[in-house]
Amino acid sequence: RYANPLTLLPGNVPIDEAILNCLSAKVRFVVGYFDLDNFKAFNDVYGYRAGDAMIQLAAKILGESVDPTLDFLGHVGGDDYVAVFKSADWELRVQQVLARFDAEARHHFTQEHQALGGIVTNNRQGQAVFHPLTSLSAGLIRVDVGEFDSHAEISQRLVEAKKMAKLTPGSSYFIDRRQR
Repeated sequence: RYANPLTLLPGNVPIDEAILNCLSAKVRFVVGYFDLDNFKAFNDVYGYRAGDAMIQLAAKILGESVDPTLDFLGHVGGDDYVAVFKSADWELRVQQVLARFDAEARHHFTQEHQALGGIVTNNRQGQAVFHPLTSLSAGLIRVDVGEFDSHAEISQRLVEAKKMAKLTPGSSYFIDRRQR
């Protein structure tokens, strides 16, 4: 009922429930907010079907990288995903996701764009703008027992962490290490 129709991954309601379940169980966990970088330019140049394939690629890689017995993966919508990690090797999993995405996403571009390292489009003023190849950014926060009261607080911190990850060109991740 709450699944994203493109990826069949759980949507916002199950994502919130997964986070709330962890908070209620009083366990330590990590939440990651994954987002495609330079996706709009890719979608505009290659079309929405190719864009859908890129979104499905990210979902597939993320889905194959989480531990189904411990972790949870959801699709917020568009090109955004949330993973709830209880697995101890979560950071290695994130690193592997990013490396694998970079390797596999390249095949969705023409050889010309691969050689160029991106796509050139015209902005609304008609000026040429270079967009690097689509990459994947992840903002992550570690949640200690009693640190957060709600999934809304976690969501806000995730947005900030994702923005920090996106400051680094290419696929990257940022771990918010602030204490509440």
